Amino acid sequence: MITLTEQNEPTGPAKKRMLEQMADALEDEVASLFRRAATFEKEELLLNRGIGERQTEINRLLLKLEGVRAERDRVMEKIGSISREAEAIREELFNDRSPESHAAESTSPRIPGEPFFRRVTSGDELHRF
Repeated sequence: MITLTEQNEPTGPAKKRMLEQMADALEDEVASLFRRAATFEKEELLLNRGIGERQTEINRLLLKLEGVRAERDRVMEKIGSISREAEAIREELFNDRSPESHAAESTSPRIPGEPFFRRVTSGDELHRF
């Protein structure tokens, strides 16, 4: 039987038992929180590992992107160079309308209507020198 004082608080052994139960409950709560904190640490470790793996993949893709951009820039420079060369050849041809050049054209063994150089299409095999 629990005895109560005038303020309705247990006294004596009942109070002692109640305080022990409260301390046990608080310790159980602390143990539960420690398990929860350990779970968070494990999850943090897994997330950091996932971030590291993805960062490695991102870095690999960034290097690949830089390579593609460098190759594109090289191709664009080559396009510009070839375009300027073609323009210079056309300009030279336009400016050189002498009788000798007309005579050379008329003795050419070419088939009429067929281009001197065949245009390259996307299905053609390219040879690099």
